[in-house]
Amino acid sequence: MRALPVLLAALVVLSGAGLTRPGLDAEIAGLAGLADDGAKLGVLVVIEGRGVVVSRAPSTPRAAASAIKTAIAVDLLAVRGDLLNTVPVGVDALLRPGTHPAFDGFTHQELERARLQLAGKTYRELARIMMGRTEAVNAVYNAACNLIMIKLGGPQAIGDRIHALDPALAGLDLNRYMQSWNGNGDNTATPEALVSLYRMTASGDVPGLSRDRVDTLRAFLRRDGGGGPGTVYEKVGTLFPQPMVRVHAGYQHRASGNLVYAVMGEIPKEGTGDEAERFARLMNGVDHVTEACLRLAEP
Repeated sequence: MRALPVLLAALVVLSGAGLTRPGLDAEIAGLAGLADDGAKLGVLVVIEGRGVVVSRAPSTPRAAASAIKTAIAVDLLAVRGDLLNTVPVGVDALLRPGTHPAFDGFTHQELERARLQLAGKTYRELARIMMGRTEAVNAVYNAACNLIMIKLGGPQAIGDRIHALDPALAGLDLNRYMQSWNGNGDNTATPEALVSLYRMTASGDVPGLSRDRVDTLRAFLRRDGGGGPGTVYEKVGTLFPQPMVRVHAGYQHRASGNLVYAVMGEIPKEGTGDEAERFARLMNGVDHVTEACLRLAEP
């Protein structure tokens, strides 16, 4: 197991003049202990105008958790973008126990809370909740997403349309509703497919979306700031306990060339030791690698 430094050293592939790596090597090395937990890591970072600067298993599918919601938001804007300010019908009925399989993973109490908090919400408001822009507890956050997915025809219909937009998005696999995985799999994505989606979003050229709808998508993703240099547009994904997943994917707006990234960490099976401790190590490791990637090539 301690042949790991060699394995991790192969993670970083750098190209282009003038790049620096403040803290990145150290953060990646800090993930060494995760190999004993069975952790898998996929990373891809592109700086526009300079190409790939970090790459590790970029074409390997990993559990995506809520990071897949960016693809759902794209489909919403493409299919129902003219209805963003309308209230979808039948929400109360859908959020009743036993009404729709999308909500089989929710308790009665969670559905009751979702009914109360999502009543009367427009598509735009539901999207802001599912993307984490409007604060909500986890069940409401996922229920908002599932309502949107139902109105879009379900996971397969959404996935088929996303794949039809561009071959570069073929690595985005939607096969289930949120909070319905129950330890037996999850929606998956490859780092390169997520990076392709965010490169489109950063450039403003998302197939099927007008520029104003791309601006709406960015508003769903904006993590901080008002859109100026250094602003991060991102969707995070997290799952626990099986698989344990932490994902960061998005882009950092830079005048010299946007930095686009996907960092995907996963512990796919049960292991030994305390689950919460292993999950904390995964979360911290992926979060720190992401922040180190965002500092690449900065003064």
